[in-house]
Amino acid sequence: MARRAARGKGRTSYTEMKAKDFANMIRKDMEETIDADLNGFIRSVVNDLTSDSHKNGVSPVLTGFFASSWKADDKIIKKTDERKNFPRWAKIKTVTRGSKGSSRTVLGPGQKSFIKQRHPFDPKFTRNKTIYIGNTTKYSSYALVSPKSRIPDYLVGTSPSKSMKAKIDRFFSDKRPDIRVGGSSQVIPNTDPVERRTIYTKYS
Repeated sequence: MARRAARGKGRTSYTEMKAKDFANMIRKDMEETIDADLNGFIRSVVNDLTSDSHKNGVSPVLTGFFASSWKADDKIIKKTDERKNFPRWAKIKTVTRGSKGSSRTVLGPGQKSFIKQRHPFDPKFTRNKTIYIGNTTKYSSYALVSPKSRIPDYLVGTSPSKSMKAKIDRFFSDKRPDIRVGGSSQVIPNTDPVERRTIYTKYS
């Protein structure tokens, strides 16, 4: 009978099959939940980075082009964009002030910065693939270490208002992720759906 446990070699009982089906259903549901949380986390990080450090945000801002150029992808982020090639930011005039050796670039009279996320977020990420978060501007390496940048504080959790720690606690409250700061620009999720561990490394 179908309900009788089959004891033959290589055969599985009806009860065992039902248990496996149930376990698979639970695992699939858990994995989908984790992926949804992961995508929410990545979207929120990109939103934080697309912000003005002078307005309780994270990124250094002059014209707003750098802050507008954050992107999440499953491929390495290429730093190829120049402000002059994007009319909305190219028309924002800047001037140099100060003496030689101590000069600085500022907005021209009557000019305002403009911040708008240039790369739409696609919630395509899964826990078993490498995820890259980076900036597409050519000068991003310089902007990251600007005195106006709050990105290092954001990454290591020393910012009192916004931090990666707070973001992780919000999206992964049941299991605290393992955060590692390194030298590449990527978020690498662990493939174990039970641990729900995310490794986050610093932007290059």
